Amino acid sequence: MRIMLVLAKDNIYRFDSLHQRKYYPQITLITLESLIDKKYNAEIILVDEGVEEYDATSSKYSDEKFDLICISAVISASRRAKEISKFWKERGAYTQIGGHYATVLSDEALEFFDTVIKGPAEIAFPSFIKDFVEGKPKREYFQLVGNDFEYKPLNRKLLTNKKYYKSFGTIVANNGCPNKCTYCSVTKMYSGKNQLKNIDFVVNEIKSNKYKKWVFYDPNFLADKNYAINLMNELKKLKIKWTASATINIGNDIKMLQLMKDSGCIGLVIGLESFIQENLNGVNKGFNNVKEYKRLVNTIQSYGISVLSTLMIGMETDTVESIRQIPDIIEEIGVDVPRYNILTPYPGTPFYEQLKAENRLLTTDWYYYDTETVVFQPKNMSPATLQEEFYKLWQDTFTFKRIFKRLKTSRNKGLKLILEIFSRQHAKKFKKYGKLDFIN
Repeated sequence: MRIMLVLAKDNIYRFDSLHQRKYYPQITLITLESLIDKKYNAEIILVDEGVEEYDATSSKYSDEKFDLICISAVISASRRAKEISKFWKERGAYTQIGGHYATVLSDEALEFFDTVIKGPAEIAFPSFIKDFVEGKPKREYFQLVGNDFEYKPLNRKLLTNKKYYKSFGTIVANNGCPNKCTYCSVTKMYSGKNQLKNIDFVVNEIKSNKYKKWVFYDPNFLADKNYAINLMNELKKLKIKWTASATINIGNDIKMLQLMKDSGCIGLVIGLESFIQENLNGVNKGFNNVKEYKRLVNTIQSYGISVLSTLMIGMETDTVESIRQIPDIIEEIGVDVPRYNILTPYPGTPFYEQLKAENRLLTTDWYYYDTETVVFQPKNMSPATLQEEFYKLWQDTFTFKRIFKRLKTSRNKGLKLILEIFSRQHAKKFKKYGKLDFIN
């Protein structure tokens, strides 16, 4: 049996001449590979279309025979996933889809794929493989994963592509988040549950690999504080450096910050999202207090932890003036490295349902739901204006003058310089589409 595991590309995550930046190693495919029982003696080919020159339908593979094509796709990669499915179905292969797209738009996915797996793959995917081998695959699978699930070691030797950062390992410890922000799709993927991986598994993954720097892909590293404390007490023994995501309110927890520092934390991705409190309240993120941002950022940084902030533009009270003020506010607050996205109404979220009810969606071509394209009618400006202000915001923030100014205040200058250069390169690549009909 020959199986191709594919991570489908989209507008942002893809290999081409305009997307030369490097990525942290993606563990989606090696996780799926670990779930295929060795007793099947399957020949498994991994194709990560975001970093590989030869995609899943290239001449490198098109003349070969595959029994099964398993695709993982976010919403913006769904168009590409459908192309892959059609291509291989015509060649006699069976196709399966999983990931965010399959979870929130399963009815649509069933029209294009033989089998759809919703939610986490840890139990559902092995069940599907077993059924497929026995000749009786179901059309749809869904199974939540308990905290007692026994994970198998990941074969990181398969992550050989040169576009991956070689100095970082990536891992997920906890897939959950207790918050209910109306724009966030994470809770839908995991049915609002924390999916905690055994701490011994996480520690062994780190110990058995050469990386001294690790990125935790957890949506919220502190989603379960007791779990996080126990994990960090083990991380202290490993003498590694690591980064993760958290909320700004970690700045109020001195004991936790000290433990994070002691366990090797050097950076946090923090969703500030807006500098307007009304915006935050409107998306159920009122636990962020804009007036406290500067104090909390400074407190986090005082423990040697850099703050990479994310902000979304296009919220209900955003104006052209408020967007143009953002670079100066970033410098005033003292954020190490900012990142910007356009607020995107992902299917399956309350925000999507709100905009749909208000007839404010500009397109349901999921290809453009990439957080860098305006796909809805903003309240206070035209879609074209919001798109242009988004481009200008990135370019204004990452001028050399502003970069060097931010570098002067950084404690982790090496990490920060990498992120600043990465972001400047990213800013230069905007206007990747021509004029889109729905943005006017």
